[in-house]
Amino acid sequence: MSGRSRFGRSGLKRPSFSTGLGHNNNVLFWAMLLNELSMGFYSTLLPLYIESLGASPGQVGLVIGMQGVVRLMFIAPAGWLADRFPLGRLIPITRSMTAIGVLLYAVAGTWWHLLPIIVLASIGNIAFPAISKVIADSSDDAGRTRAFTLIYTVGPSTALLLSPSLGGVIGEAVSLRAVFVAAAIAQVASVVCFMRLRVQSSSSASAGGGGYWAVLRFRPIVAVCGLFLFMLLVLTVGFTLVPNFLQDVHGVSVRTIGLFGSVFALGAVTMGLVIARVPRFSRPMDALVLTMAVTPLAFVFLLLGSSTPMFALSYFCRAGYLVGWGVVYAVLGEVTPSHLRSRSFAMAELLGGFGFAIAPFIAGALYEVDPALPLIAALVGVAPMLLALLLVRRYVLRLAPLIPEPIPVPAT
Repeated sequence: MSGRSRFGRSGLKRPSFSTGLGHNNNVLFWAMLLNELSMGFYSTLLPLYIESLGASPGQVGLVIGMQGVVRLMFIAPAGWLADRFPLGRLIPITRSMTAIGVLLYAVAGTWWHLLPIIVLASIGNIAFPAISKVIADSSDDAGRTRAFTLIYTVGPSTALLLSPSLGGVIGEAVSLRAVFVAAAIAQVASVVCFMRLRVQSSSSASAGGGGYWAVLRFRPIVAVCGLFLFMLLVLTVGFTLVPNFLQDVHGVSVRTIGLFGSVFALGAVTMGLVIARVPRFSRPMDALVLTMAVTPLAFVFLLLGSSTPMFALSYFCRAGYLVGWGVVYAVLGEVTPSHLRSRSFAMAELLGGFGFAIAPFIAGALYEVDPALPLIAALVGVAPMLLALLLVRRYVLRLAPLIPEPIPVPAT
């Protein structure tokens, strides 16, 4: 992927390892795969690393929660930036800050050193609404859902089949710090891919009428983004401290927890293939119902399980969390007019990020009382979450004829 002949600016040759999505979305597929490869090295082990730096469970929740809070600071202007700056420059520059931040994680001396590093690494979140806009703009109606699914679910899940297990091996054989060095290398490779994008300069929001006020007046977008907030709040409360729960309560090793991350990825690939192949789940809202119905089983297996196979099955079901996260963007791509896309994706990142940000604080506080309490609280919250999902699904489908663009038909 590093040669100019594959991703060079001349554009005379079709890129190797093509996904059939066109140049930009093909580049994004590999860039997001490498980005997730980087995250996979450390995401499963991050709570344990923070704890190893002297943090209590509450402080672990604080640090993870700060990631979400700081993320919101950069997501808020992201839609505006995506409308006014060349996306081919904005994306690699901001993602470079994340690569630097990941490397700095490895040299933190104590848990509170991570807080300023989080600020630097979070700059990269500015890129995600821009990435979503490139995906949507580089796809036609028939292929847009397929593009979002491949780039946000299938590619990243494929990377996660490998990197969490390797991260567990590195963490146990070398050190938890070494995990972040490996992650930084993968993150740099991702930035190199992002640099190969060929994107036209964005027009201003004023020309397209795509400001946040217009987004707030478009009810399907507000409904989907509100549901996204609820989903991430409920599920993240349950999943934030699962590695700590497994180690503290059941004595599961770091290496095994890393292996569970690969089982998680296997579940995501499996669900992605089901969504792609079964006609019943070809529409994004139906696929979202599937993923959210499977995810709560993860909490049940964690609470009732006491063996490695049960915990592995929990991580397999937990994959619905990741797949559902990506499907939400496909839903937005379906219901959003083109001139509102930058701001609608930013709105989703903002509201979903709010739920993702406050959930670790709640999880940390509940864990201090009882390690099983975050899982119980999330399981209780699943019922109203599923009810809200069914109501939003009914609302969006009822309004489909009124949406001012054709509903894309997913490719099979």
